[in-house]
Amino acid sequence: MSAAAKTDKTDKTDMPVLAMCAGTYREQPATGRLARLFRRVWSHRLPEHSAGGTAVVPDGCSDLIWTGGRLMVIGPDRIAAFPALPAGETVLGLRFRPGAALRWLDIPLSELVGRSVPLRDVRGDVRAIEEQLADEADAGRRLARLCAWAGGEAAAAIDPQGDMEALFNRLSRGTLHDFSAGAALGERTLRRRSRDHFGYGPKTLERVLRLQRLLGLLQKPASDNLAILAYEAGYADQAHMSRDVKELTTLTPQDIRRQLSA
Repeated sequence: MSAAAKTDKTDKTDMPVLAMCAGTYREQPATGRLARLFRRVWSHRLPEHSAGGTAVVPDGCSDLIWTGGRLMVIGPDRIAAFPALPAGETVLGLRFRPGAALRWLDIPLSELVGRSVPLRDVRGDVRAIEEQLADEADAGRRLARLCAWAGGEAAAAIDPQGDMEALFNRLSRGTLHDFSAGAALGERTLRRRSRDHFGYGPKTLERVLRLQRLLGLLQKPASDNLAILAYEAGYADQAHMSRDVKELTTLTPQDIRRQLSA
């Protein structure tokens, strides 16, 4: 079912559930040599039942995941994705550092927007590590093996471009102007490099990261007044926030707050 079709649903039992609220999700910072390419290490055990599906909202990032017996590259999303994953499966993931995926994959991220691509289609032979991961029955040991292999890949990789991570971090704080002025990048150059490293231009990335700021605010205890939250997240007003959040996630801010506080 399309995201547009889900938008029209009014039955709360069929409402998509935010991925962070579905099943058991755990994450931790990447450390050691792994941190050269990746920012987060995560695992997600999916629920046994989910009537409305699971919504993965855009975050401006790309991931390397293990699911369905193979390694997949998950490109950046413009709007929420509703992956068809087996109930009860444990998905393992490594989230790329901002600006790091392009150098390792050697593919502009604009070619991966909204896509899930087998790693074997874009990298060299990965069948050996896939077989090793498939032979490991315990999810914790499987994740450790994945991290060990990815750490070796990270150690041999070309250094990520630090200015692209700086762009991401400044956009996360809503300070794009400071970055473009400080780095002396022209508008066209900034747009091209943003598309190469993040999949879309800085304005779209800014919109996605503003949504992420709102999600962070909605998880705090003192998040009652949506008008104030809209201002703090960087929206023009509450109506702007409601419209933008609905378009990006198919959920309303009230829906999201209800799920996060459950």
